[in-house]
Amino acid sequence: MIQTAEKIIESVISLPKPEREKFFSWAENEIHKKSSGNNAKEIKLEAEQERFRRSLKWIEEHKEEFDGQWVALDGDTLLAHGSDGKKVHAEAQAKGVLTPLMERIKAKDLPFGGW
Repeated sequence: MIQTAEKIIESVISLPKPEREKFFSWAENEIHKKSSGNNAKEIKLEAEQERFRRSLKWIEEHKEEFDGQWVALDGDTLLAHGSDGKKVHAEAQAKGVLTPLMERIKAKDLPFGGW
């Protein structure tokens, strides 16, 4: 099975908070191991990681309110939301954020029905 970044992000988002923290700690350690010492790149990467963390926290805090909707986030700032992901993305870009974090909120996991 090939994992895509989107699937991995979904998996990370669905982890309980302590497990997400373990993942972020591991990822930060890996990044620092491979760091070339380029301070500007490190600062940008750290800012992106913090932006992602704030987005995950926002999703966790607001998942009931936006259940079933697409949200576009820039860190913990809600840029747009609605049922049409393409429109939500376009709205976010119109606000000047070219790469918002896009997520379809699922407040409750449904039981697996199987075939």
